[in-house]
Amino acid sequence: MVRISFQFNSGSGHHFFMKQNVLIVGGSGQFGVTLLKKLSKKKNIIITTRNISNAKKKIFEFKKIIIKKLNILNKTQISDLLLKYRPAIIFYFAGQSSPQISFSKRNETIKSNYIGCKNFLEVINKIKLNTKFLNASSSEIFKPSKSKLNLNSKKKPISPYGVSKLKSFEITKHYRIFKNLKTYNAIIFNTESIYRNKNYIIPKICLAAIKAKKKGLKTSFGNINVVREWNWCEEQCKYMLYFINKKPQDFILSNNRPYSAKQMLDYAFNYFNLDFRKYIETDKVNFRKKDFEIRCSDNKNIFKKNKINFNYKIYGKKLIRRLLTYYLKKDFLKK
Repeated sequence: MVRISFQFNSGSGHHFFMKQNVLIVGGSGQFGVTLLKKLSKKKNIIITTRNISNAKKKIFEFKKIIIKKLNILNKTQISDLLLKYRPAIIFYFAGQSSPQISFSKRNETIKSNYIGCKNFLEVINKIKLNTKFLNASSSEIFKPSKSKLNLNSKKKPISPYGVSKLKSFEITKHYRIFKNLKTYNAIIFNTESIYRNKNYIIPKICLAAIKAKKKGLKTSFGNINVVREWNWCEEQCKYMLYFINKKPQDFILSNNRPYSAKQMLDYAFNYFNLDFRKYIETDKVNFRKKDFEIRCSDNKNIFKKNKINFNYKIYGKKLIRRLLTYYLKKDFLKK
């Protein structure tokens, strides 16, 4: 196991480990980095990753953290890590995150999304660690439906990714009910950020608009009629932290604001006073093998029950503009 620690000025007189330890498993993804931003000044953060050099590039601005290279399939490594740092909270974000890729990488998807999660729960239970464990689940666990999805909606995934997320959801719930562990399932709907992989549709839409404006180039898309609730990662993490301070439970994180991909294309191209229809092509090669045509949430009652104010502010046009501003500033077309 590789350990990289960042030194910092301890002029405050407080030792690094006098504060509460938080472990972020899969700390270099968009949720890990966004959560790190929110917690790094208040908590001692340990993150795990498969690729330390890649993680360091994303989190170089943070000084008070420890990075560990961890094989989530190795329970001895997990046990050593948990016994050493005894984290008060564990966020499990590790895993293969693409439903489309999961069809060609079934074993990797199941191992990283389910087996890794199960291993953590088994070790926590075995060493009797007093911790809160939050599993990042997904709206892909549900059966496709035109109705709004809630906790009682039928769960019947249509991709290996969805299957892996449902299995990790069930095992996390199992350890709460039958082993009395403090576990949470955050069922997360589509989420965007500046750290999101550029192959996903919203970053692709923004970069397509920039390419059209700067170079007059066309971009090929799949099904632009799909309807989703695209959320901003900072808001998702904010509510995740609210829920982790409530009793252990399952909950849905989404803004209840559905938009079609076509609408999001319109917002992005209108930013440059362009008509997206002149610059995009649809090709069935880019269509998913299986997909939800519409995926919307019904979760306000969960927030109300937990006395959490439901107040998402970044969606639709505002979300697109945030990403466009960032991409233009960073000039991603050169990368």
